[in-house]
Amino acid sequence: MPELTISYVLEGTRRGYNFTSPTEGIEPNALKAVWRSAMPRGQGWDQYPGASALKCFSLESGEAAICEVALTDLQDEVGRRGIRRAEIKLLAPREYERALLDRLHALPAQTVAEAERKLYSREWELLFKKYRDAKKPKSIVKPQTILAYPYSAAKWSFVEACILLLATRSTLLTNLIEMSPNINPFADRILSFTTLALDYREEGRIVAIPLEKMRSFEDVPFVNIS
Repeated sequence: MPELTISYVLEGTRRGYNFTSPTEGIEPNALKAVWRSAMPRGQGWDQYPGASALKCFSLESGEAAICEVALTDLQDEVGRRGIRRAEIKLLAPREYERALLDRLHALPAQTVAEAERKLYSREWELLFKKYRDAKKPKSIVKPQTILAYPYSAAKWSFVEACILLLATRSTLLTNLIEMSPNINPFADRILSFTTLALDYREEGRIVAIPLEKMRSFEDVPFVNIS
């Protein structure tokens, strides 16, 4: 199971974000994909103390990248905060599924139960809609679902529980397919998602954004799960 780390280097000739773990034996295309996608998007991370995110996506090799990203207390050369660190594991699909289940089971049982009640409630219909390309009515496009929730480092585990349930529970996926038989948003072999980002763009099929941040984007539909 290859593991990588991206962190901010404050000394030497290569200051800034770098791979700070060995990269030997990892395909160049995989490295490029990880470098491009491991960190959740957006600006202003220093305004979200205690922030941490799980970001997952597929690689050309068929493996999954599971990235655990955390805000650090570091400052860059001019005193700016918001520096993050990412620990990445490259997993086969079956290992990936197990890692997500382990992550879900590690969350407080009460939090997971609250997320289940939310996802099985009447608000379920708001979470997923049919999307079609207006220029090609018969074509199927893959939607992105944006979840929004008031930010709190202590309470964000509820949001993570919602997303992990969507990614791991076959009953939720079955309900989705029955509701929208012409499209399966989870057709990807490996579901891409981000449990906390500050920008929805390029953040996978499901992304969670702080509610106050999401309201700054105009005319972008989202589901308020608070």
